[in-house]
Amino acid sequence: MSDEEGTSRDEAGTGSGGTIRKPQRRARAVYVPVLAGAIYGLLMRLAFGGLSFVSPWLNSSSDTAFVMSTGFVLMTPVVLGAITVYVMRAAPGRRGPTWLEAAFVPWGAAALMMVGALLTLLEGGICVVILSPVFLVLASVGGLLMNLVLKTTRVGRLQAGALATLPLLFTMVEGPLTVEEWQRIDRSVVVEAAPARVWSEIVAARDIRREEFPRTWIHLIGVPRPVEGVNHATPQGEVRESRWERGVHFLGRVTERVEGRRIAWRYEFSPDSFPPGTMDDHVVIGGRYFDLGETRFSLTPLAATHTRLDIEAHYRVTSSINVYAVPVADFLGRDFVDGLLTLYKRRSET
Repeated sequence: MSDEEGTSRDEAGTGSGGTIRKPQRRARAVYVPVLAGAIYGLLMRLAFGGLSFVSPWLNSSSDTAFVMSTGFVLMTPVVLGAITVYVMRAAPGRRGPTWLEAAFVPWGAAALMMVGALLTLLEGGICVVILSPVFLVLASVGGLLMNLVLKTTRVGRLQAGALATLPLLFTMVEGPLTVEEWQRIDRSVVVEAAPARVWSEIVAARDIRREEFPRTWIHLIGVPRPVEGVNHATPQGEVRESRWERGVHFLGRVTERVEGRRIAWRYEFSPDSFPPGTMDDHVVIGGRYFDLGETRFSLTPLAATHTRLDIEAHYRVTSSINVYAVPVADFLGRDFVDGLLTLYKRRSET
């Protein structure tokens, strides 16, 4: 019997114990690439997390060598997917992954990386949820691109190693790509209550119970819920003191007030506004990447017992991935504002 025939029979699962060799090989051909891709992703997370030698080596600032960068959020999952498929192709007895495998096996590597980041405390749950969609999609893109390349040319270890450094090298052009964008959210609701009643609930929202605030995506991913928001006078002017769950607290300095009709304030955050562990550092409000500006409440009488309540909220996103970060912030911001409107509507109508 020739070596080729023997190999064929072995792969078909014939002979003593042959029925389990092929499933074992198939499993190994998947979990080894998935593990390799996940390890690569975690190493990139460590590098972009602020290792002191990375920024000087790349002639880049410490601001760009961070997780809210194009190099990490956009390039890392692409390369992760490509490396996963490359390792699949290099597995003994493999002719190359199918297009379906190239698209979805990288999902396993991306998911395992996210779990590893959570377990090692490299990331918090909020960021994992926010970044997971883009990581999964781009990991598939990287896997499909690598599969196309492997079908048309030969990729050696040297080329694969150079590819693995691409996210870090990309930080060299991060600076010019960083953009500060201010966005605005406008939401409204009709309340079956007089303006005076709605006004009193806005300026003195005390003892907010969890069941009063509706289920929202922003709180499901781990952002603390409000528990109190009370306005009061100070020698420096009227301020609003807000408290959220888990010890979060901050001020809003009132910039406009028309009794019973309009009120606006601009938020002020202190270094201890968000105790450690309440929110991930790179999505904390008032931080480098995200901030809240002025929030305005307007009450319009519609009838003796009906009021239209409008909320106008301004927020800032500063990153090199605003093409993704702004839509996510807008979705979560609208979700939060809608929750506030529901809270005030329920309280005013009770």
